[in-house]
Amino acid sequence: METINLTSIKKDFVVEASQQMAFTVFIEKMNLWWPRTHHIGSTEMTEIVVEPEVNGRWYTKHADGQEVNNGYVIKYDPYGLFVLAWQINGDFKYDPNVVTEIVAEFIPEGPTTTRVKFEHKDLHKLGSGKTIESMDKGWDMILNLFKQQAEL
Repeated sequence: METINLTSIKKDFVVEASQQMAFTVFIEKMNLWWPRTHHIGSTEMTEIVVEPEVNGRWYTKHADGQEVNNGYVIKYDPYGLFVLAWQINGDFKYDPNVVTEIVAEFIPEGPTTTRVKFEHKDLHKLGSGKTIESMDKGWDMILNLFKQQAEL
């Protein structure tokens, strides 16, 4: 089930992987599945990094040596819940004054099956509906790449 409105994008899907594996791939192995085309840096993205701790940085590294902030970790509760602060504004630029939340909940449905409840909240802070519509499609693609990597 998918929902989009002016304040949030929600995704709910099943991953054929244990809760621990799904959580670990989502956070610690984001670099394996995050698309190189989806970044806000000025040169090619070479790596995406999430520091797995509360207040840990979420950033990208680029071909020119630059590191570009995306946000930070709000909640880190292995292996059940992960919350990121998204500090990218409606113009897709880093803005430390903007915080929307990405919430990923990992619910075991069996030893090798996990339900992922994903929500990108507070999107009204970003402005226009077109931004949100494009983000909804982008999250579909990004989360599908995550699912594929987790199920390897």
